[in-house]
Amino acid sequence: MHYSPKTIANALRDAVVATLMVSVLGYASYLLLEPIASFGQSAYDQFVVEQTIGSEISFLTAASDIALTTIGGITGGDSEGYTGVRVYTNDSAGFTMTITASNSPAMQGIAQGGNIADYTPSSANIPDFAFASTTSGQQAEFGYSISASTTSHLAQKFLDNGAACNTGSADTNGKTSCWYNLSTTATSTIVTTSETAASGASSTLYFRVHVPANPSPALPEDTYRATSTLTATAN
Repeated sequence: MHYSPKTIANALRDAVVATLMVSVLGYASYLLLEPIASFGQSAYDQFVVEQTIGSEISFLTAASDIALTTIGGITGGDSEGYTGVRVYTNDSAGFTMTITASNSPAMQGIAQGGNIADYTPSSANIPDFAFASTTSGQQAEFGYSISASTTSHLAQKFLDNGAACNTGSADTNGKTSCWYNLSTTATSTIVTTSETAASGASSTLYFRVHVPANPSPALPEDTYRATSTLTATAN
């Protein structure tokens, strides 16, 4: 069969048009089906979730009441007792524990209104390395010392160098070193600089009453009581 040049030209034109249409349709399908990311475009939405854990502090073991043994009001004598405490905190800066007396002097007679004088250190505001017992004819006194399971937790005034307190870094004689007086002004006893272990930071407070023979002033027969408050505050 013989085709004229015009017929051949028309056929070629139709073929080209058909090819273009197939290409366009194919590309359109590609655009519809292919993810946008294939063109190098993307969108990001980044965010964070924060949870603040607050600082807390508590007494795992609270101080218990202490009943000292009876001392004769004329012949005199000594009596000692102790109580232990444990403080737990998650505060990264640690905590400070203070002790405060409710009265001055701290130890007051319940019925007759007398009192036992607060211990008097030989140097003001510095604990005595050893308890200085009063001599005959002097006043009765009531004092305390503190020891810690971790020596470095003791406030500086309760640390010693083996001979004097408020100096050095030791707790040489434990309960028998660094005796001080209770006060209505808070006194730091334990100071830490980081969070404690889950078991807490342990310390023991020791109290001592010394009554010389024939004390002056005289002590009426009575029960004498010292009410004290321990306060643990996160640093």
